[in-house]
Amino acid sequence: MSKILRALPALALLGFATALPGPASRAAVDRSSFSFSIAGIPVGAASFAFEQAGGSYSASTRIDTAGLVGVFTDFFYDGQAKGQLAAGGKVVPQIFTATSKSPRALRKSRIEWKNGTPVAVSVEPPRDSAPDPAEQAGTLDPVSASLRLLRDAPADEICDTTVMVFDGSRVSRLKVAAPVEKNGRLVCAGTYARLKGEASSMVGAREFPFSITFARTADGMATLERVEAPTNFGQAVVARND
Repeated sequence: MSKILRALPALALLGFATALPGPASRAAVDRSSFSFSIAGIPVGAASFAFEQAGGSYSASTRIDTAGLVGVFTDFFYDGQAKGQLAAGGKVVPQIFTATSKSPRALRKSRIEWKNGTPVAVSVEPPRDSAPDPAEQAGTLDPVSASLRLLRDAPADEICDTTVMVFDGSRVSRLKVAAPVEKNGRLVCAGTYARLKGEASSMVGAREFPFSITFARTADGMATLERVEAPTNFGQAVVARND
């Protein structure tokens, strides 16, 4: 069980990169839920909400331990982001806040962006080391990155991109290849790399692969179905419930 607990931050990362619902044409809140497992063992659950009004967005995500794992640890992540959706699907964050709990600490983070660059960053309690915010122009917070990468989109517009992510404590890169048709699904191979900042409390891997599976819809759109990543304890899976 302790080995599975150490993999929870990796699942949280996948949760940050798990699709928020597709952009709405009106100011309406869309919600979706996902389940997490490692080697078939339920370890967590996530819920997401997304609202778009004109060119602005507001998104939130909550990740909690579940099943037997929840008996042994109280790990959670609660994040919110607001920003602008520009031409071509570009996501421009403005404010990001998050509260997370791990075996090390209960931590609160806040980032404010101006013209695509973080201008105010607060992480409490602070990390031993953290990247310089002034050098993180063009990065997205974890919640906004999920919106950029994995919201519902035309099938010919998904994946095939690289997103830099800054959460106030570390800089990461999510690189996703062009989709490949497999068994009637669109599958994108991806790589996560931690570039700057200290390791997460329970996982120190600087780089690992993952794959994203989208289902085609009748109107030619692609919607997220699952995210998978190999771990030392078995296959980690984030699967859509609704």
